[in-house]
Amino acid sequence: MFLSKLIVSFAAALTTSAPAWADEPPPQTIPASSWTTAFSWTDPEITESSGLYASAVHAGVVWTVNDGEGPVRLFAAGPDGRTRAVVTLAGVTGVDTEALGGAVDEDGVSWIYVGDIGGTPKPRPDGILVHRFAEPGSLVTQTIPSTTYRLVYPDGQHDAETLLVEPTTRHLYVVTKSDQGGDLYSAPLTLSEDRPNPLTHVMKIPHVVDDGFISAKGAVFLRGYNKIRVWDKLGGKVSWIIDVPQQPQGEGLALSADGSALLISSEHPSTPVYRLGLPEQLRAEPPWASRMTARWMWIAGGGGGLALVLIVGVLLVALRRRGKGPAR
Repeated sequence: MFLSKLIVSFAAALTTSAPAWADEPPPQTIPASSWTTAFSWTDPEITESSGLYASAVHAGVVWTVNDGEGPVRLFAAGPDGRTRAVVTLAGVTGVDTEALGGAVDEDGVSWIYVGDIGGTPKPRPDGILVHRFAEPGSLVTQTIPSTTYRLVYPDGQHDAETLLVEPTTRHLYVVTKSDQGGDLYSAPLTLSEDRPNPLTHVMKIPHVVDDGFISAKGAVFLRGYNKIRVWDKLGGKVSWIIDVPQQPQGEGLALSADGSALLISSEHPSTPVYRLGLPEQLRAEPPWASRMTARWMWIAGGGGGLALVLIVGVLLVALRRRGKGPAR
């Protein structure tokens, strides 16, 4: 009798005290068939597209970088896949360059971050490197200066391919990569150029991750080779799972400049870059979009921008006077 009462009481406790996650809906899904081909790389020098970032300055342009060691060169490709410019970071030799990210500051400067964060082929006891440079205003092949930050893990060396840049604060995060999943680490909000910057462990990621970004809504998009998982926030839960098309070695993920679509790339030459229009719930216009749109309009106007504004102003005054009749 006692055992029967105990079983009944235990069952009742399970019914009335179900964990919060028991009522959470499963993640929404998007099939791989929803993607379309945006373009294919036409430059034979783009052989291992590992990082991907949509330009905040040049409409329709995406930046990519090859995986591996050697001079750090970024390729700016247009909507047709043709390379518009190649930017080399002056005096920088990558150990294992893997990732790209970016954000625009309060003054309208578009900063691009290059993650030399991979763990192969050489040991990295002194930490990993992130290079930051101002996105050039003109698409011409050039060598430009950059600032380098050294990041050091609290628990030894790791392989990583994902650099996250918070779009408002420009806070940096690194996601490590292993067959068992990875870990999320946070860099200091203010980075030093002169000394190592200690990384802080935030959480474990139970999936293989090879690229990602944080949207303006705070959602975290993390891609693996077969899926993109969308976390509702850092430390939150997976709310969406997006299947990706089959790729030779898919390692690039970016949000379009207006926050309405995803772009993914793969290593290997002449591979396609795929595009996915996001559902409304996942769209997130970057906080700098309106500022950059105004900047694009000014640049498009060139030196005649001010003259155009003056002409429009004169016409408006003339129309108002005409509507009121002759001045007295």
